[in-house]
Amino acid sequence: MRDPVWKRCRNMVAPLHRRIFVWFGVAIIMSSCVGMGVATLFGRGNTSWKSFEGAKRVLANRFTEVWDEPAKREALADEVAREINVDVTLRDASGAPIYVVGDQCSRKDLALAPTRGGQSLGSVNLCQTSGIPHPLPMLFGMSAAIGVLWLVAHKIARHLGRPILDLVDATDAIGRGEYDFNVRLRRHSPTEIVHLTRAVQDMAGKIKQQLADQRELLASVSHEMRSPLARIRLVLELLRDESLAPDRREHLHGELEHEIIEIDDLVGGLLAQSRLDFSALTLRPNDLVGITTRGLARASLPMDPVVLGQKRSVPCDATLVARALSNLLDNAKKHGGGATELTVRYEGDRATVEVSDRGPGLSEAEIERIFDPFYGKPNGSAESLGLGLALVKRIAKAHGGDAFAKTREGGGSVVGFWLALG
Repeated sequence: MRDPVWKRCRNMVAPLHRRIFVWFGVAIIMSSCVGMGVATLFGRGNTSWKSFEGAKRVLANRFTEVWDEPAKREALADEVAREINVDVTLRDASGAPIYVVGDQCSRKDLALAPTRGGQSLGSVNLCQTSGIPHPLPMLFGMSAAIGVLWLVAHKIARHLGRPILDLVDATDAIGRGEYDFNVRLRRHSPTEIVHLTRAVQDMAGKIKQQLADQRELLASVSHEMRSPLARIRLVLELLRDESLAPDRREHLHGELEHEIIEIDDLVGGLLAQSRLDFSALTLRPNDLVGITTRGLARASLPMDPVVLGQKRSVPCDATLVARALSNLLDNAKKHGGGATELTVRYEGDRATVEVSDRGPGLSEAEIERIFDPFYGKPNGSAESLGLGLALVKRIAKAHGGDAFAKTREGGGSVVGFWLALG
């Protein structure tokens, strides 16, 4: 059985800090080796190397001067051993030791070759008095430096890798339906990790809110659908009575038609919500005045839209814009005593549709919340789901615009939306 996705993600991400740690270590070692190689390759021409070579020549010349005088030669060997703390072994031309200060040099840390007239007089071998060869202290020092750098690399690797593990845990929680979690941000966390963490938390909050809205919508729609369906069932039972008077039967047919239209309107709103959720918009150049004229006719309102500005084509989804207009007219009917005027205004880079009503107007609090889902005015219809104006706002934003509401001078309110022209 395969491990769950979160576990596989953890297995892939967990070694990240170790891989970063190893990469840092390899980079440090390679940098050190390259640095030593370059220093060795180019160091022979620098002042320090020339000074060292000059000191070797001076010391060799000193031994050349006193080579034939054993007492002075040995005194010079003693002085060199004492001053620079080395063992000194003097050898003749055949390589046999002729004088030793300290331990006899079995290795040649530094060899001097006194010569006279082009002929070798012998050799002077210098080696450190301690048992540790002289390259080791340098190697130990470099190792210590590399160790410190590697420890720092380990710290950096954990600093970078650990937040990613926390984000894996957070996404796993989202997958399980747990949206109330807290990703701990450490001090000095990378800016990218901070932004990513906040984005994940915002996403979880939006998913939680969307699911809550969907559950509330489902419950509300279920309730709203049951009422007209129950009334339809009742009307059908009454229509089965053959003794009904013709006028009564006609009235019941009207009631039945009204309930069917109400259900159709509710389903139409839900379909519009779904199209917006899936971004299924069909944007084409449309005549906004024509859309509003047809909308007024469908609402049986005996008026024509008032057109202000130079009339232009509007790139929009005609079906969704018609739905937004229908919701505005329905809102004016339910909450504002009916629409008194519909205005289409073209100005700048936008086209605006406004519906004026004869209601009591809007308070500041209502203007702020009127487009929130499931918000109902205190004096509104009890049958309203509170989704009409929220859908208007979503449709407007999907077209690059927005919805607005304001209180009209002289009484009533103006509710509308604007669309981007290009």
